Amino acid sequence: MCEAFESMTHALFTAFTAPVTREVEPLLIPGPVPGNPVALRQFRYIEEWQQFILSLRLSGHPPQEIQRHYERMLRVLYLAWLDASVIKLAELAALASLEGTIKWRYQPKQFKGLAAALKHLVTDAGVRDSDLRVVRECGGAVISNLLRSSPPDPASLSEIRNRLAHGSPFELSPWGGLFEVVRDLIDFMYPQPESDS
Repeated sequence: MCEAFESMTHALFTAFTAPVTREVEPLLIPGPVPGNPVALRQFRYIEEWQQFILSLRLSGHPPQEIQRHYERMLRVLYLAWLDASVIKLAELAALASLEGTIKWRYQPKQFKGLAAALKHLVTDAGVRDSDLRVVRECGGAVISNLLRSSPPDPASLSEIRNRLAHGSPFELSPWGGLFEVVRDLIDFMYPQPESDS
């Protein structure tokens, strides 16, 4: 038998099946649902997962480069249907997309890291909880958590990003609401034109 075909039966590859349903072992993701910012969502069918991914699309009008970068993150997140650990890669991609968007939107201003960029978004650009769809629909608070940095808060977006990028990229549990918050912050920076609302 050819080596290429033998390698396809290796345990590394046999773990990647493409289930249409996950009735026995649903994909569990913490995150917001209408009226509850800290629910545990279950996805048993691929169509449910697809609808969740589609709900994370941007509704604003960012430049094409930002849109492409963000949609690449959504494709990575979609692959979590095959292997839930891929969610951690999608989280890192989401935070990179957010940081890149802040830098692009407020150039030529320079930021030393995501924490400084988020601080600018709150203190200078003026983003508020009421600007975020996830807060309006599900409740909770986001903005007060964006600036917690002294001492470093392990749940702040900048600390999550640092751990994913430098320390522990394979943390087991996804961060509930991270994708919705990133989506809404990008939409805040590049909203729909008034005529499209």
